Amino acid sequence: MDVTIASASVLVDQFEELLLGYGISIPRHPQTGADMLPLWMILERLRTGFAGTPDDLRQSFTAGVAVHDLAAKMLEVHQSPQFADLVPHLRMLANGAIHLTEPPPAYPDTYNKLIELYWAGLCLGAGLTLELDHPTNADGKNPDVITGAASRDAKHGYAFKTVRSPHTQNMLEHLEKGIRQIEGSACTEGIVAFHLTPRLQQAHEIWPEGGYFSDWLVPMRVVSEACRQMIAQIVIDNGQPKIDQMFRGTKTAGSILCLAFSPTVAAHPVTGNPVVMHLKVGTVVQVTTENPISNALGTELTVLNHMMQTVVG
Repeated sequence: MDVTIASASVLVDQFEELLLGYGISIPRHPQTGADMLPLWMILERLRTGFAGTPDDLRQSFTAGVAVHDLAAKMLEVHQSPQFADLVPHLRMLANGAIHLTEPPPAYPDTYNKLIELYWAGLCLGAGLTLELDHPTNADGKNPDVITGAASRDAKHGYAFKTVRSPHTQNMLEHLEKGIRQIEGSACTEGIVAFHLTPRLQQAHEIWPEGGYFSDWLVPMRVVSEACRQMIAQIVIDNGQPKIDQMFRGTKTAGSILCLAFSPTVAAHPVTGNPVVMHLKVGTVVQVTTENPISNALGTELTVLNHMMQTVVG
């Protein structure tokens, strides 16, 4: 579905009005510069006869597509009875770190919680019941998001970890903590989820300098493969027996859910003109044959990925 800058700007305005209804306003953040203005800035430059290329507006586009995507997900579910459970996370937006595709600020608490908010919105949109840890008052012992459905007794836990460090030891520690959270919770099955966007910043193979892809699937595959390689390195550096032992006898699926967001420039499938596209990658990477993902969790992940790709306002 095509999204114009004008329609995206209107949707972001609606999002801001929604937040104001809860007493939440988003000032300009002194470190990230994040606010709700990027889409309007792009629109104004186009209206005044801007004749440049997407490269010239890379920073604004990067912020704009992230804000629009988050706004679309929140507006989709704002009438849900459980939407109020998302408000504490939304209130953290007042800190300004709202760029899912930008490097996190020096004090990244809000940035870390954004992926939980985003996933919770997908879950509500899919009609799931939700248990969402409070962003500041949680004890860190439970998965960040736990879902349920009227059609089953199972509860699925998602332990989110935002990964910045390139060192596999850091990722291993994230993995160990996520497993502990799932094991100590009331969920019947869970999966550790890595938000890998910070590891993909400034990747020119995703947004090429001075050019564009003939097919958006090319950078999508680049992002997916980058995620797989990061996870594979954990196994390589620590050995398969150690990874197997970490999962053995647990209720944690022997795979890692990888999420990554990045803008790119690719040819429009109809017009052939270069347009900015928002890549939203959700891929599951198996790290052990212990605890294969159940059919129920696998189906839920498929539904949530569909929501991620198709809800655009």
